[in-house]
Amino acid sequence: MLRESIGERVRALALEAGARPSDQGFCRMFPALAGEAHLLPSGPRTLRDLSLLAATMVEPEAPPPRPRVKSPGDSDLPAAYTYLVEFVRNDLVWERRSQDEAALGPAAYGPLGSLSGLLNRRSGGLDLDSVYDAPRDPAAVRRMLLGPTSPRSGASASADARAEGRNGARNEDARTDLPRHPRSRDPARDRTPRMSDTRNDANLILSQLHVAFLKAHNALIAAGLSFEAARRALRRRYQWMVLEDLLPKICDPQVVDEVLATGPRLWRAQKPGEISMPVEFFAAAFVLAPSMTRPSYDYNARFRAVEHAALATRAVLGAGGRGPDTLPGERVIAWDAFLPLRAEAPQRARLLDTQIAGAPESAAALATRHLTRGFRLGLPSGQAVARHLGLRPLRDDTLLATLPDHQRVAALPFCEATPLWFYILAEAGDPNGPAGRHLGPVGSRIVAESLWNLVRHSDASILAPREMADFERFSLADLVLLAGEEDAT
Repeated sequence: MLRESIGERVRALALEAGARPSDQGFCRMFPALAGEAHLLPSGPRTLRDLSLLAATMVEPEAPPPRPRVKSPGDSDLPAAYTYLVEFVRNDLVWERRSQDEAALGPAAYGPLGSLSGLLNRRSGGLDLDSVYDAPRDPAAVRRMLLGPTSPRSGASASADARAEGRNGARNEDARTDLPRHPRSRDPARDRTPRMSDTRNDANLILSQLHVAFLKAHNALIAAGLSFEAARRALRRRYQWMVLEDLLPKICDPQVVDEVLATGPRLWRAQKPGEISMPVEFFAAAFVLAPSMTRPSYDYNARFRAVEHAALATRAVLGAGGRGPDTLPGERVIAWDAFLPLRAEAPQRARLLDTQIAGAPESAAALATRHLTRGFRLGLPSGQAVARHLGLRPLRDDTLLATLPDHQRVAALPFCEATPLWFYILAEAGDPNGPAGRHLGPVGSRIVAESLWNLVRHSDASILAPREMADFERFSLADLVLLAGEEDAT
């Protein structure tokens, strides 16, 4: 009863701050492909084969690539875009499990009969719900609340901090953490961020990106805008960033140019305020961060070649009430290691393909979760979608040729009907196609049309008729630089 009461209060505060949960939930981009002929076969054998396939998605162990030297498997994309993809996905979708799905339990061997019970706690648009469902600063209510960092643990403090305070990099004198609850014996509240959805605090890079959005809002307030005007301005810049900065970096340029010029040709949302989230997008085509994530990062000047798992926020704060109260000052990110903010090239995201870097157990569990999730949602096979789009599908030898040697045996059961997520990654990694540089034709079409629709039906949409932008461009680097202005005040 107490937990439900707290949940209702959190939802009320989120609505007051501007979040608008979607009543529409989820939909199918390709409803004509919902029949059994277009799906993976039901039954325990498919689940077993998916588990075996997931185990092969673990990138074989090798000497870890040097973060700032381009190595085999690295793309040309700055590493920060891995976390922008993850941020956008979290901002668009916060799914509440339906009672129907929960009732199926582990013994269910087939997909959900309907999506009607799935609810999206987000508005479904690119409205920065994940940013604005957090508290404002009580000392200046137009500003978003930020958290302080804990004192540095070492004595080698200030020279490199001053040097890194430029160009959007670290500034340990600023409030550079998410606002956090105090220590608690309840693990669910112990130093967790003060916002209803804590997924953006899973690792330090994503958490610091969320902080950058909070700071960017405050920088717009410092420029003289009201809270509503600053929120509108940041939302519109965010939408531009997604369409004009992120989309061309992860999708086929021809598909992007077509969609931005003429709009979607396959899927258009119904009416403003009635948008649903396509499951093909959120559960398959836009699940890109696992493939893009590096095994290690140069996080800042003090922490170089740090394994990705060691950047988990909980690993830094400590469990059971141990560790610092907030993010330690030396753990503030140096954005110039992730974005081209200086002359030195930043580290890069990994190529898009069917391999996931990291600890084998964690990578396999992540792959299993996404493969079985797509199966349970009744996503059509990659080949079914390709045929629906009028494309020649990858199948049999042409599919196997896109995969590394160690995956081909496990992929054999899926040569004719491939899980959509795996198919999209295989298509992106095709050495005779995109070769990992961006998504292929199926993935590009789903992502570009989905994001166009979601922007078009967002609050203060930059795609709305007669809407004029008050800025020329706004990239991820511009966000970090705008956040840096907040540090300078």
